[in-house]
Amino acid sequence: MTSNENQVSEQESTEEQTPEQTPANKAFRIVCMTFCLAVTLLFIWVWHHQTQFNDHYRKAAFLMRNGDAQQAIEAYQKAIKNKRRTLFFTQEPSAYNNLGQAHLYAEEYAPAIENFKKVIEMAPDIAEGHVNLTTAYLRQNLAAEAREACLRALETFPQTALLHYNLACAYALEDKSQKAVDSLIQAVNLNPDLESLAQEENALKGIVSQLP
Repeated sequence: MTSNENQVSEQESTEEQTPEQTPANKAFRIVCMTFCLAVTLLFIWVWHHQTQFNDHYRKAAFLMRNGDAQQAIEAYQKAIKNKRRTLFFTQEPSAYNNLGQAHLYAEEYAPAIENFKKVIEMAPDIAEGHVNLTTAYLRQNLAAEAREACLRALETFPQTALLHYNLACAYALEDKSQKAVDSLIQAVNLNPDLESLAQEENALKGIVSQLP
């Protein structure tokens, strides 16, 4: 074999052994490309459903401002459905809270209570879910349930005026006038504006005059 032929043969051999052309590197590149594609698709999936959540959430809020509770309920339900599909950011207590409020506005008390309980599970350190749950009980004249829920919540949130106010309503419905007065006094001490609200509350009209 001539010298030139030897050089060509050696060059071809070298090219064949280039690391970029080895089977192991080809497999590695395929794995990397597949991983990048999967991450991209996952990002698009999460982004799409988060966007859908935001759109339905805003629509529901608009509908509630216009007093269309039933349409708002459907929009909040769609928002929550999309939120569940975001995979990593599925918890959104405000959506369940607003859905509960929409049910409450529509006088659909059972689903309202169910959603407020979910709010408490997701955000146990926020008093709003407890206030709304006790309000839903009171709307159904479930005084005992409202009282027990208020007392439990007040162990964690003793400075929440609306919990004392709802407890006063529960006691009043149970004809426990003195306890109702005591709870209403605590509520008004924490939030003086509640005295005016109590004057319009059927359950409390008879005891507001007993406030100091």
